[in-house]
Amino acid sequence: MDIVTSIPVRVNATQSIPDVLIGVRDRISRRAYENYVQGGSVDGHDLDDWLNAERELIIKPLFLVCANGKDIVVEVTLPAIDLPNLTVHVAPGQIIVASDPDEDGLQVCQVIDLPFEIILDGVDAEQLYNILHLTAAVAQT
Repeated sequence: MDIVTSIPVRVNATQSIPDVLIGVRDRISRRAYENYVQGGSVDGHDLDDWLNAERELIIKPLFLVCANGKDIVVEVTLPAIDLPNLTVHVAPGQIIVASDPDEDGLQVCQVIDLPFEIILDGVDAEQLYNILHLTAAVAQT
């Protein structure tokens, strides 16, 4: 019989969110410029270059958000690759799941808008195989 162990996932507060999003945007911007140059520096394809760069670098996993009594439960289906420094960044109305880039340059970055505001101290995250399970206490209104 196999023993199944869940792995706790680091949860960071709101102040870490801008740094994560700026880092992702900067990586996409650099790759979009590389795509522009490789494509012969032809103007008018900036959106295509950006979207291609985003597809080349960023993994946006599928997720499901459910309200369960006084909690919000989020399940994120992660890719079956090693994700360095997988972290959940929380704000009252959002959760961002992000990792550092792996050796191939791929990284997870998914912004999840929540139906209710949450208590930042009341977030728990753990990974079991390729499922990230998050539970957050709903803030009283």
